[in-house]
Parts: sequence; C-alpha cells; structure tokens
Amino acid sequence: MRILFVPDVELVATSERTPSLYRMLMEDHEVIGLRSPMDRTLFDTSRAKWPRYLLYPLYILVLASEGARVARRHHVDLVFCETAHHALAGLIVAKALRIRCVWDSHTNIELLATSLRKGRVFSVLSASLERFLGRHVDAVITPTERDAFGYVQMGVASSKVHVVRTFVKVPEDSRTARATREPAAKPSASPILLFFGSFQYAPNREALEYIDRVLAPSLENGGFHGEIRIAGRDIPAIASHPSVRVLGFVPDLLKAIRSADLCIVPVWHGAGVLTKVLDCMAAGVPTVLSAFAADGVPEVRDGVHAYVARDQESFPNRLMEALRSPTRWNTMAASARELIETHYSWESQKARVEVVLRVAMTSRE
Repeated sequence: MRILFVPDVELVATSERTPSLYRMLMEDHEVIGLRSPMDRTLFDTSRAKWPRYLLYPLYILVLASEGARVARRHHVDLVFCETAHHALAGLIVAKALRIRCVWDSHTNIELLATSLRKGRVFSVLSASLERFLGRHVDAVITPTERDAFGYVQMGVASSKVHVVRTFVKVPEDSRTARATREPAAKPSASPILLFFGSFQYAPNREALEYIDRVLAPSLENGGFHGEIRIAGRDIPAIASHPSVRVLGFVPDLLKAIRSADLCIVPVWHGAGVLTKVLDCMAAGVPTVLSAFAADGVPEVRDGVHAYVARDQESFPNRLMEALRSPTRWNTMAASARELIETHYSWESQKARVEVVLRVAMTSRE
C-alpha cells in the first residue's frame, strides 16, 4: 500500500508517537512524507495570535494542494494524518482523489480543553473541527479507550473509532540491564533523578516549575543531596535550585534514562498517555509518578509497577520513600517492563494499526 503521511517527520531516535507510527508503517508499506514547512510558524505560540489565525486558511490550502500533487504523482492509496490541522488538509486530498483517509488523534480535544482549562471559544471551535473530521474520515485512531469514548459521545460512529495505544520499543537488553546491578543496601549518597520531555508542552513546563520551586527545596529539607536532571527540547530559563541540572537535548535518551537512579513524572494535567512513562518503564528504571501520569497507563499499580503520588503535596514524601527503598527497585522495574511488553510494546500495537488500515480501505463511501 502507498501511504501519504501528513506531515513528514524527522526520523530521529525518539519514541514519540508520530515518528514511531511513521517507522511502523514503513515496515510493510511505501510511505511518502508530506513536508509542512509552515507548521513552525503557524503553531509557534510565542508569535502573535491573530496573524497566525489569519494565515490558517492559506496554510490549509497550500498543504492540501501540495498533498494532492504528491499523492497523484505517487499513486497514493491512503492518507494518514497527524493532528486535526493536518487531518483537515489530508481529508481534502482524500476526497479530491477519492482515496481513503485515516486520522491519528493524539487525544480527544474536549478532554484536553477541559484539563488545560481552555477558553470557551477555543473549546467550541476545536470540538467542531474534530467532530467534522471524525464524521468524514474513514477511520479515527485514539491512544486510549477514554479518548475513543469521547469521540463516540461527539457523534462519531463507533465503527470508525479504533484504539492504538501509544507504544515503545522495549530495549532488547532491558531484562538484564537493571538486574545486573546489585541492589543497594541503602540509598546512594548522591542519587540521580531524571525528568524529560518536550517543554513546548505547557504541562511539562509547569512540572519543571514545580520541580524547581517545590520539589527540590522539599527534598533538600528531607536530606536529599543528589541531582535532579532535566532533559529535552525548548527548556525554559528558570532560576534553578542548586540540585537542578539542565542537560538540554540528549541524543541518546535511553542512556540518559539508565544513568538515573529514579525517573520522576510530576505532571498534573493534560490528556492521553505520557510517552515518558512508557520509556522509563521499558528501560528498566523505577519511576515516581503523579496520579495523572499513572492514570494514562491504567494497568499501573502503586507499589508494584511504580510509586504513585496522589497530589503535589505528597509527591516529595513518595519520592523520599522510593529513595529509602532501593532493594525494591529491581523487582518493580521488572514488573513495569513486563507490563509494557504486554500492553504498550511495538509488537502489541502493530497488528492494531494494520486492522485500522484494512477497515479504512474497505469502508464505504
């Protein structure tokens, strides 16, 4: 099958959902990426809002026109779209050429808008766009059952909505990487904690502020003398606590994760599954999660797969509890890895993607 993927993505070493799906589709299909150079300008929230809004119709027209040209040249059978904006252009291409269109929605916009406390205008317009897309594309993919139910509630036919969980490739050596370490009899004198992500995402920025202003001082008062490392793109400048070390972008994320004693995810709102949680569990490193982060992986059991803090106030105590219990780390890491292999691995989700493609190709006009 020839697939037009909107937009084209840089296939760097990352487990983020979009590049992972792109690589997965490439295993069995011919995939042509559609470049979308206006994305960086149009969706840069640091730029003035209204000029970007006025550019939006032109953006969709240009992207759809280029998509139709590329699709014709390569005799494309199906358009596979990421984000609602790309899906709008992709749907225009699909309808013009009488081919199929699949939309991978990373989260139901009504759930996201509620979680991020977006204004009424944003919520209404965004929900209207997603409702329109859901009714006209041939298949909608969501990462969770909760997102899928949200689309059905919006009036999208349940036969069109499919769950493909966010997934990661479990490192081949993850079964032995942590197990080969001797469990410590007591916490390291200088334990390393790691938080990472894309800091264009507002909940990650808020988590960083929480680490700097609340978590680090609280840990220091509790006798913590280690290091809290921050890795990722677009890290904002903050007046860092002495224990916070900003690494910036790291080319080898797995190495960075495994260099830590514990990974921490103090993210308190958003929607969907946080890929960083899956990355840490797959790598065999014990993790301390917020209740929100744990909710994205409903199979997680507190004290079995991860340490889970119910709120911001209890997170420092939960983390100190984890630091005082290093003999439990190997067992917890092994349980978490097995959970990922069963429910969130590349292999477990690839069959679901192929089912979606077959359903879309055989759907009626």
